[in-house]
Amino acid sequence: MTRCPVVRPATDADLPALLELWGELRELGGRARGALSPVPATVAARVAAALADLDRRVVLASVDGEPAGMAVLASVAVGPFSDARAVQVDYLVVAARHRHRGVGRALLAAAAGYADDVGVDQVLVSVHPALRDANRFFARLGFTPLVVRRVAPVALLRRRLGTVEPRPTVLRDLVRRRSQRDRWIPVARG
Repeated sequence: MTRCPVVRPATDADLPALLELWGELRELGGRARGALSPVPATVAARVAAALADLDRRVVLASVDGEPAGMAVLASVAVGPFSDARAVQVDYLVVAARHRHRGVGRALLAAAAGYADDVGVDQVLVSVHPALRDANRFFARLGFTPLVVRRVAPVALLRRRLGTVEPRPTVLRDLVRRRSQRDRWIPVARG
């Protein structure tokens, strides 16, 4: 019989479970056109850093002792010039086999508890517009749009702005220097 989800702060010992859940989140994000950018090789270090960060709380939900979901919580300023703060919920994911069983709600209850702990009265979540089920879930819980964040590749932005000369990048400079260096390598003749 399935019990109610249990949510607790994650520890270093939970790293393998957190990485497995991040893999599920990456799979969902891939369907949202690259919503998650970290290279998988760097994720373990980033998750470990989040676990050690005193300004964040990584929470892990479990059902019958099995990892069922996670979220990363942090108290953040609502805007760069605002004194208002909110708890930002990042990387919230529920394992596919545990969806529609209250795990997401339990993780958000943990976010509300964290908000109480840090003395703020709002919770923020970021949801990719292509994730319709997730958007509906948050809307049903009373989350409303705060801002619409848009993203554009720099090269596209430069073209659309009509910028004539893009600024050189480190990679382009490195390639140019290497090609110049390779031209001057003496060839041994026998």
